Amino acid sequence: MESLIRHILMASTMAICLLAKVISRIIHHFFHLVGFALIALFMVIGLTGYSQNVVSLKMCHDSAEVKFPLAEQKAKFEQINQLKQDNLASNYLPTLNLKAKATYQSEVVEFKISVPGMDLPAMPHEQYSANIEINQLIYDGGNSKAAQKVNEQNSLINIQKVEVDIYGLKVQINQLYFNCLLLQENEGILQLTHETIIEKRKMMISAVDQGMVLESELDNLSAEMLRLEQQIIEIKSAKAQVLKALEILSCVTINENSELLPPQIGTDNNTSIFRPEHKLFQNQSQLLDATLDLTQKKRMPTLAAFANGGYGKPGYDFFNDEIHGFYMVGAQFQWNIWDWKQTNREKQQLSIQKLIVDDNRKAFDKNLTISLSEAELREQKLEQLITKDKAIVELQSRISNRSAEQMKNGTKTSSDYLRDLNAEKQARINLESRQIQLIQSQVDELMIKGAPLF
Repeated sequence: MESLIRHILMASTMAICLLAKVISRIIHHFFHLVGFALIALFMVIGLTGYSQNVVSLKMCHDSAEVKFPLAEQKAKFEQINQLKQDNLASNYLPTLNLKAKATYQSEVVEFKISVPGMDLPAMPHEQYSANIEINQLIYDGGNSKAAQKVNEQNSLINIQKVEVDIYGLKVQINQLYFNCLLLQENEGILQLTHETIIEKRKMMISAVDQGMVLESELDNLSAEMLRLEQQIIEIKSAKAQVLKALEILSCVTINENSELLPPQIGTDNNTSIFRPEHKLFQNQSQLLDATLDLTQKKRMPTLAAFANGGYGKPGYDFFNDEIHGFYMVGAQFQWNIWDWKQTNREKQQLSIQKLIVDDNRKAFDKNLTISLSEAELREQKLEQLITKDKAIVELQSRISNRSAEQMKNGTKTSSDYLRDLNAEKQARINLESRQIQLIQSQVDELMIKGAPLF
């Protein structure tokens, strides 16, 4: 009996131990899973935050087209156009007018003659009447349709003016964007130079402590480090100002930690130029054509029908002193046969205005040709300078590296090293600046042509 109890106790103890191990493993795996989940969550949050801090030129353009206050005007002009078109279309709908009047005349026409055996009627002093008048336009010589065409062209001009303004807004965004890129790249170069000096300063501190180098050499590095920190502060302040202006114009959320990506611009082989202004010139010319057509239509004859019914006294019979109903129906034909050549003079004015529009287009094209030539020459110059800049950076990098080694060995002073390091820094700034200027020049060329950027 005791043996059985002992076996039962041993089995129970083993079961409890096994259960504890299983529970421990489950808890262990659970915490591992929770840990992995938290890491994944933080990575997702980090990537999301990073993606929100990345800004591209396309994002700025797309946002400005939709969110900038000017963009809302296009829908408003379309609404105005539709309301005007509806009004013009209603010209062919019948009009209904109600008139009522009551009058008293101190004297009326009286017949002073007498006819034997006949009482001449007398006109009443009081008059009461209520009339309903209906008019229906049957034919207006195409006047309403011509007016609708003029209204449509006016609306297209207003909308195209908004497109021109938005295009100008994109040009401003480009300028701010590339200014930010330049400041961003310069800041990065200054930060790298600052880190390099910090590392060299650590080495110099050790050398000074060992008595191998004079303390004045360390002071030179410390002073240069402080000057770099000043430059970084200034460039960050300038960048913050430009970023704020870019945020306002583009309607994209941008902060000081946002990273601006250089736009990827492909080669454009299209030599044709078609800007939003060209479309505006076309619309202006078409408006003058539509106005000329409307001017001609105004000379066309018109035909309308009308009906007039009323109730009162007197009616059309002035001698009837009883309240009664009356009506009249008819048609009206109207044609301005002679207008003393007013229409011809209006046509001449419209023809001259069309010539003025064409002159404005030609002047605009000449200015674009000049701007395009300048952009192409600027690109050629920058490509040649960039080739030289790359060679200079490579040479200055080797010079500053040798100078650093010589300073470490004591054969060169810190002033000599800083001079070489600053020369390398300036060479890198020149290279990065010209590379960004080249991309900007390519963007400017596409914008001048009116070609798509993306």
